[in-house]
Amino acid sequence: MNISNGALIAKHYNRLYVCDLENYRGTYILAAEGGDIVGRIDGVMWFAATLGDRIYYSNQKDNDYLYCLDTVSLSERCLLKKPCGNITVFDDKLFFLDETDSLMYEYDPPTAKVTQLMKEKVFSFILREGIFYCAFAKGLLKLDLPGKKSAILTDHIPLCLNHTSNGLVFADRSHDFALSVLQPGQDKPREIGQIKTQSIVAGGLYIYAANLLDNRSIVRVDIDSGEAIRFCGEKADKLHMIDGYLYFQNQNDKNAWYKMPLSGGRSIRLLPDFA
Repeated sequence: MNISNGALIAKHYNRLYVCDLENYRGTYILAAEGGDIVGRIDGVMWFAATLGDRIYYSNQKDNDYLYCLDTVSLSERCLLKKPCGNITVFDDKLFFLDETDSLMYEYDPPTAKVTQLMKEKVFSFILREGIFYCAFAKGLLKLDLPGKKSAILTDHIPLCLNHTSNGLVFADRSHDFALSVLQPGQDKPREIGQIKTQSIVAGGLYIYAANLLDNRSIVRVDIDSGEAIRFCGEKADKLHMIDGYLYFQNQNDKNAWYKMPLSGGRSIRLLPDFA
């Protein structure tokens, strides 16, 4: 789930939108095939979420306000002057965290109506099949949106939530950021791989994590067995997964974006060094 790492890279049709956290020059638009730079917008795009021909995002260049990019005209427009995070699209509506009050809201694009969802303050959330899983001060909360029914699943506080076929994967804030999985029907997460991390992305049979115990090198962990291998030796953060590639910030190279095939191989720089 790229949103747990900021959704700083997003694919929309045949384009990649890459937030420039190296020089803060905006967001670069790359051809998905080949990687050539085909454009750039001024906004520094966090939590990118696509809907039709638009990308909704939190613009770091303008107080983290909610923005909309028309991907045809490349025009940017401020929709809501609230500092927004964790932007998620569901049922043609946007859901976000107000970074001022830490509350969850729903935003309806056609009417610009904003509705508060619940009273609990939330650190982050992910969406899976119409259900929100929210990290908050008392642990992990499950929110059934249609009825707005909520239930606490565990008192362990998650960071970097991801959903897998085996359950919810996260770094356990309550246990020194141990890589953990909470399986359905359980209320205590299980540590996997003896890994400490603050950046996780999961897909298919594997979890990829920046291992704090090994200078943030990337490990690949088998969800079933817990077996871990060192996948990439670079000092990594903000892991993303898109179309068979792992993307990450390389802290050994000025936080530049790198990509690497999930099948293994060499990692390469995504954008030129403009310095």
